[in-house]
Amino acid sequence: MRNDNKVAISGQDADLAGIKRIAAGTQTMTVYKPITLLANTAAEIAVELGNGQEPKADTTLNNGLKDVPSRLLTPIDVNKNNIKDTVVKDGFHKESEL
Repeated sequence: MRNDNKVAISGQDADLAGIKRIAAGTQTMTVYKPITLLANTAAEIAVELGNGQEPKADTTLNNGLKDVPSRLLTPIDVNKNNIKDTVVKDGFHKESEL
């Protein structure tokens, strides 16, 4: 529990229902992964594979069997204070929807 005796409630993927709960104060935050960045990165990897190249990786992650080359993107914490600067600014949700 936090100092104000409220339980922090988190979400994933910045879906509209979660963003509305954050704006209303009933959810603390959500994790947002910008769609354009995800799509562009996936497209780059697809082109590399299509050209017979090994996709660029910035690290490896162990899946329990081996280290897998990986390209990790930084998720964004969306809370009541930054909704407009994140999901609205990126066009993921419209301010009128909130």
